[in-house]
Amino acid sequence: MPAVRPALAAVFAALVLSGSGGSPASAQAAAPAVLAPHRAVYDLSLDTRRDARGLDQARGRILFDTAGNRCEGFTTSFRQVVELTMNGNRLVMDVRTAHFEEGDGSSFRFTSRSSHNGAAQTETDGTATRGPDAVNVAVRRPRELTRQIDRAAIFPTEHLIRLVEAAREGRSVLEVKVYDGAETGEKLYNATAIIGRRIAPGAGEVEAAARDPKLAALARWPVTISYFEDGRDSPNPVYSIAFELYENGVSRQLVIHYGEFSLRGDLTSLEWQPETACARP
Repeated sequence: MPAVRPALAAVFAALVLSGSGGSPASAQAAAPAVLAPHRAVYDLSLDTRRDARGLDQARGRILFDTAGNRCEGFTTSFRQVVELTMNGNRLVMDVRTAHFEEGDGSSFRFTSRSSHNGAAQTETDGTATRGPDAVNVAVRRPRELTRQIDRAAIFPTEHLIRLVEAAREGRSVLEVKVYDGAETGEKLYNATAIIGRRIAPGAGEVEAAARDPKLAALARWPVTISYFEDGRDSPNPVYSIAFELYENGVSRQLVIHYGEFSLRGDLTSLEWQPETACARP
């Protein structure tokens, strides 16, 4: 789950050598990353390690569900419900997104809906198709528009795959352009990921859901991704997220930065979905 914003979807859909030498990383990099279809639930709470201006309380939940492979394409659904109490006023934000991404990165289909205290806010629906010279975006809602974006832009699942592969190669920085249809479907983001040292399989204290035997057998890496809006000259990201990324694409220990406050996301449930073999690299 490289991205988990109310305007991240998919992000979460979401979106993996303890200071080792070069040979293990090189051996791992020879095999392409394979993401594990899974359903994960994260309980959200206010990150009290940071100042939260004007915010009294925050709690919520994220449901992240992903399936597919390079041959069939990838489907991702994401729901984030957050209840905020600000100066005694209660606000419940509910964001739902669904994506389909072709395994070769040729096209991307996205929908999202958001509401505040049960009242509909924004509905987004559109597609992005990779052409010979650009990625062609066609948005149907909230308003019809077409535009072309940099052909180098990638979609959320490809971003996650590249993060895993960069981590396994021992790289500390990954910079890419990401299009995820967020907000009104008009924005392209420059995503800068900082990847920390490899955490050996089974090392450290983790929540109960992360003690799953399949997950405990895998290495993981601390990752922080900052998203900058393409075309805007600003040193500050519009959004950032930190998490630990396993080499099969599962994430834990989320910290979502919204500028004036941050939320922590603890992995409380993890279910593996059926896998289908795929021969495509």
